[in-house]
Amino acid sequence: MKANKPVAGFLAERGGYYHTVINAYVDGKRKPISRTTGLPVKNNLRRAQKILEERKEEYDLHGLSGMLTMEERQQGNSMLFSNYLIKYIERKKGTISPVTYAGYISMAQGRIRRFFDPLGVTVSTLTPQIIEDFMDSIADEGYNGTTQLRYYQVIGACLKNALRKDHIARNPMDKVDRPKKAKYIAAYFTREEAMQLLELVKDDLLYIPVLLGVYYGLRRSEAVGLQWSSVDFETNQIRIDHKAYVMSQKGKAQVIISDEMKTDASRRTLPLIPQVRGALLEHKSKQEEYRKTFRGHYNKAWINCVCVTPTGDIISPDAVTEGFAKFIKKHNLKKVTYHGLRHGSASMLVANGVPMKQIQLWLGHSNYSTTADIYSHLSTAAMDEPANCIANLLTAPSVEKGAEK
Repeated sequence: MKANKPVAGFLAERGGYYHTVINAYVDGKRKPISRTTGLPVKNNLRRAQKILEERKEEYDLHGLSGMLTMEERQQGNSMLFSNYLIKYIERKKGTISPVTYAGYISMAQGRIRRFFDPLGVTVSTLTPQIIEDFMDSIADEGYNGTTQLRYYQVIGACLKNALRKDHIARNPMDKVDRPKKAKYIAAYFTREEAMQLLELVKDDLLYIPVLLGVYYGLRRSEAVGLQWSSVDFETNQIRIDHKAYVMSQKGKAQVIISDEMKTDASRRTLPLIPQVRGALLEHKSKQEEYRKTFRGHYNKAWINCVCVTPTGDIISPDAVTEGFAKFIKKHNLKKVTYHGLRHGSASMLVANGVPMKQIQLWLGHSNYSTTADIYSHLSTAAMDEPANCIANLLTAPSVEKGAEK
């Protein structure tokens, strides 16, 4: 449908990015159509205005279908699938978390491009067999069902969008079997091994992240994202309400601290365990000494962050993962990842009969089933009660019979 008069539009700022808002007309009624430009607000006003004018012009010429970019219109269905997928992800940038966006872009520009581009596969020539070959290639590289499922989901969402916009006549993903999510069983430390780890790491830069992983089972993003303002030494509570993630900005990896948690359940308030309280107070005192020592050389940008270096620089989540692996190897400890500390924390709770529902809340899982599926295998202690019950029931008749004699 062609518009009868020049369309109006404007730029809006959402989540730190420019969005174009076109006042489209649907069935004679005005309807604002918002779409991200993919451009950060800082230093991009002119570029964003140019995109706005292009989209307004396209709408004037082609109606709602003009919400596509000029490049998409010219290339149409001949666009390489990897390029089409990347453009789809770029459009979703304003509606998904930065971590999810970075992950999707990495997948598309990495393994997906390497597989599909040499084949010259376009969005219109993609077949179920080619997708299955790609999924098989991931499995052949040793990646489990969870990783396969992530690729399946992002490709499926893209093709569903392509079908809705009439870029393809049918969705080839409809004929591809959905991978099964792998049940993850991680290596973890026993109580004794965890105590040995804490003793060895006490003077290391990783001590606080490791301490939080062992006692609270925090994810690395939660440990690095912990703020001093979230630690209440008076009420003895600790709030898990920030996370840290790494994002590429201007070609350089940057640590971002966000109060947007993985799920609502991830935002939780927990009791401040005495051992952790003491360690944090000592750590806070050291940080104050470092600030006085380094003065102008101290990085005050992360002054509210708990996990920083002596000079005030943030410890990145990647540094925690890589540094912990090196520490384990150096001290010849059991090969456990940093995330394995989370499983170790859960294993100790399960082994001591803590109800699975409480463990769910402690770890910040959104669903009870997630906790039960992952951690029910960690200990047979949870089966003691039903075992004793059935044993008593089946031995009761013999006891009664003996009593009659």
